[in-house]
Amino acid sequence: MSVGFWKEYKSAPDIFTETMTVDSNWSESKIMEIAGEMLIEKAPVSCKSDVYINGNGYSLKSTYGANSALVNHTNRIGFERVCRETGADIAVLDSIIDNYWKLRESGDIREDVSNSDPASPFQGYKEYFRPILEYFLFVGSGSRRSKNPADYILEFGDPFDNTKWKIITKREAIDVFWPKLVFSMRSKKGMPPNYDLDYRGPDASSIAKWVRNCRGEYKGALHIRVAEGRRRRY
Repeated sequence: MSVGFWKEYKSAPDIFTETMTVDSNWSESKIMEIAGEMLIEKAPVSCKSDVYINGNGYSLKSTYGANSALVNHTNRIGFERVCRETGADIAVLDSIIDNYWKLRESGDIREDVSNSDPASPFQGYKEYFRPILEYFLFVGSGSRRSKNPADYILEFGDPFDNTKWKIITKREAIDVFWPKLVFSMRSKKGMPPNYDLDYRGPDASSIAKWVRNCRGEYKGALHIRVAEGRRRRY
């Protein structure tokens, strides 16, 4: 088996047992020290794959700690690009976002709206979002295609219990994550710096289509994350 990223990882040091178990009481610094010995390091942000196993790229998703983001704060420009690449009609998403703001302004939904909420304006659009979310999960971001796309997702809870690791294919991914998704429109991250209604930067008219002023903050970046029931940090 070949496991690595830019280069194949070195064999595990003697501190591991034959079953490759890890002591969950190890400190973060000890784990980092051992990872360094094996040439394991964090993949660049632009990479969709965190590790390659036998030539296939895997994106690692933890169900503990912070909620996993499928789409980090991305304004309309990023979604326009992804829609062009996937063949999705941006006008459909514009309509969904318009409905989101109407429901927010009427008080029927909050900033974060889950697909488990019957009032969610996103809930009935799984097949529309399928190619878009597959792109963000496996191919690239709102700004570019990744040089290291992923073929699979490796989802885990307790990282020390490999019997419960789950491999998710592209075909399965959206069906697995869809019921758990939470959508929200955010400010700052994903928006041009110091954005206001007088913004005249590149593609200003496109960005403005999604923007609303909420208590002095201009929100226009769509964030999509997976909400898991449990939280624990390792």
